[in-house]
Formats: sequence, structure tokens, C-alpha cells
Amino acid sequence: GDLAMFQAGEALVAGEVVCFKDDGKVHKALATAAATSRCVAMCVAPVSANAMGPFLLRGFVRFNDVFPAYTVGGVLYTPEAETANAAADDNNNIPEQAAPDSDGDFVQVIGYAISADAVFFDPGSSVVEVA
Repeated sequence: GDLAMFQAGEALVAGEVVCFKDDGKVHKALATAAATSRCVAMCVAPVSANAMGPFLLRGFVRFNDVFPAYTVGGVLYTPEAETANAAADDNNNIPEQAAPDSDGDFVQVIGYAISADAVFFDPGSSVVEVA
């Protein structure tokens, strides 16, 4: 896939999706606010806050210890909230297969599942607010 190096604004783990904030750093992308709704990349290795790290802009990726059991062919969206990850015993900001559906949420297609633990990541440029 296409990779780029960005500075993390917070600690991130592989599989988490990110957006840019006004500090010029990448932060966890969430569909619940306009400022964090535009997913632009996916973290591909653990990155500490304020450190530089590799991020996937577009391409295939597999994280069997982070991703849930996705439905093959299912569309992926920017998450509404961090998801519990039993394998790593923490919460991760990973793509969801359920589209954000609450008033004020922002919907962005960011890829699709090619297996239970692998995805094709390709964040679209359209973000639509749920009203």
C-alpha cells in the first residue's frame, strides 16, 4: 500500500484510524464530531504521542490481533467510539462495519473487509452528516 510518516498527537496502535487536527498531528478519527470525522490514514505500528510513525494512506492490511471478526465484503466506516479489544485487553479506534447513525454523526466509507481480519483501506473523500 501507500505509506506516509506522520507525527502522532496521542499514543496509537496498529489498526487505528486517524485524522489531522489543527496541531498538524494525527489523532484518533471519530465519526461523532466534525473536527475528528475525516479519516485520512491507518496506523500500521505502535506510535507514542508526539513521535513519528508509519501510516497507511491506501492499501491492504491485516491485524488479526486487533481487528474483530469482520464480515467478508462488508463496508468499513470511521468509528463512532473506541472498541474493546479482548486480544490486547484495551480499547482501539478501529474501523466499524456499522455506519454511524445518530443525529450529528458523520458517515465516511473508509474501505471494506476482504477477510475476517484483513481489509482494503481506502478512505473516501465524501463525509455526510446524519440529520
